Amino acid sequence: MKLSHTLKTGIALALTVAAASAAQAAATTFFGNNSTANGGVVDAGAGNDPVNQRNLFKGNLLSHQVETFEARSATPNSSGDLTVANIFGALSGVTLTASRPNGNGSIDDSTDRTRIQQNTYGGTPSVPGGGFLGRFSTTGDPTSATTNNGDRNYTGGKWWETNFRTVTIDFGLTSVSAFGTFMTDLGDFDGGLEVEIFSGGSRLDGSILLPREARSGNGGLAFFGYTNDTATFNRVVFTIAQGATNPSNYDTVGFDDLITGQLRPTGGGTVPEPTSLALVGLSLALLGYSRRRKSVG
Repeated sequence: MKLSHTLKTGIALALTVAAASAAQAAATTFFGNNSTANGGVVDAGAGNDPVNQRNLFKGNLLSHQVETFEARSATPNSSGDLTVANIFGALSGVTLTASRPNGNGSIDDSTDRTRIQQNTYGGTPSVPGGGFLGRFSTTGDPTSATTNNGDRNYTGGKWWETNFRTVTIDFGLTSVSAFGTFMTDLGDFDGGLEVEIFSGGSRLDGSILLPREARSGNGGLAFFGYTNDTATFNRVVFTIAQGATNPSNYDTVGFDDLITGQLRPTGGGTVPEPTSLALVGLSLALLGYSRRRKSVG
């Protein structure tokens, strides 16, 4: 059977739109790393700037919740597993846990640490070292006058930090489709972070390896976000992937402004879904082909 040009066009349109729809229905990862942020969270530009990536991630959300740690009390170092309950609001049931052992399997109370920390140290964001430890609060702008005391004392704001090997965000019985977080001082010793997304006991996609900073120093800022419009998940696991040159000294990484939320619909009420568009195109093409055959007959 010889197909008409109209029918060929309709079929091609249907296949193209259907393929585009399949391509759009997938997981999306957002990652930005600014190794020279030096304690600031001001957007340094488009592309892979962490603040820009955070904004792109949030742009996919219809609504969202944020855990800033600002309403929580700062805690001393814990040398054992530490769980922060009900992040994302009271009675949410979502937990944040740092799990031992640290390093190459050893337990060292003098170096293993996890805690809710507060900016109380001397030094300034523009001068890493000299009291500026590299991790910092990303809620607001730490370089602003409200948190920077005459450029002499970097104070205010809280975050959560750990150098334990595994960090788990467990949503319990709740399934979500989006999660993101700022990270500070990421991998500036010798490592990076591996991220795994789980739905129950099944891992979605493959492991996502976030690269270490391009330099060794303090004050870097990174953002990681993950959305999935075809599958929900209820657990996110970060694993410090330490490098071979320093296998037992795991870096301390800060986490702050954790975000979860509801994805925006992929199609609005007045705009047909891509699959529907494909079917409409194919139907119109078949209708035109049928009419042409009748007129010829």
